Amino acid sequence: MSAERRLDGRVALVTGAASGNGRAIALRFAREGAAVLCADLQEAPLAEGWDEGLPTHEAIAAEGGVARFARCDVTDGEQVRAAVETAVRELGRLDVAVANAGISPRSADLIVDEPWEQYERVVRVNQHGVWWTCREAVRQMLAQGGGGRVIVVASAAGLVGTPTGIDYNTSKGAAVQLVRTLAGQVGRYGITVNAICPGYVRTAMTRIIWDDPERLARVSEATPFNRLGEAEDVAGAAFWLASDDAAWVTGIALPVDGGLTCV
Repeated sequence: MSAERRLDGRVALVTGAASGNGRAIALRFAREGAAVLCADLQEAPLAEGWDEGLPTHEAIAAEGGVARFARCDVTDGEQVRAAVETAVRELGRLDVAVANAGISPRSADLIVDEPWEQYERVVRVNQHGVWWTCREAVRQMLAQGGGGRVIVVASAAGLVGTPTGIDYNTSKGAAVQLVRTLAGQVGRYGITVNAICPGYVRTAMTRIIWDDPERLARVSEATPFNRLGEAEDVAGAAFWLASDDAAWVTGIALPVDGGLTCV
């Protein structure tokens, strides 16, 4: 565990915590002293990703941290509310909420080739799921007083246009606008609301890129930093937004993309 533990005494909820960015965020928060409610559809990391070992909440406990697991489908408001209630009941309160859960199915080159059913599912998870997570987290933060931090994991695809994936890009653009609007609503209550917009990060969601050497090289060359991201890069940004250093930062959409959106 971190010697400084800058989130000591705080309680965080992380959706999509079993794998990828969510797992890295939950682990980083715990190493900084936070108690973490890990919410996901399943406990174990996704088999198609690079995460290995114990489920996230068990990995935190093995390192000496405090964590719980709540099975949660973020498209179901009752399940999201129950996850928040579990955090409060078992860990004491809610100080930080990370709306990270999301999906990215194979994209279509043209809108006419994008199935409505796929579009609808992506929007339910990536947009409506964020709405539910933010709504129930803010409800709890208002009830307990003392402010709070809401962090949404959006995407660089929510900031710039790309030629494929209208379903995914639309949902992430909506998440960014939700953050900007919500920040204006709840700032007077001491609650900050910010988005992280990752570029290409090595997770199960982007496995298709890493399994295609030509595509991997092409995407890497388009990133000025000359490397693609790791989940720990996203976790570092989330930690900063949850820390006291970002106490006066709200309503931003922070690219964590190696410079992808600046060119």
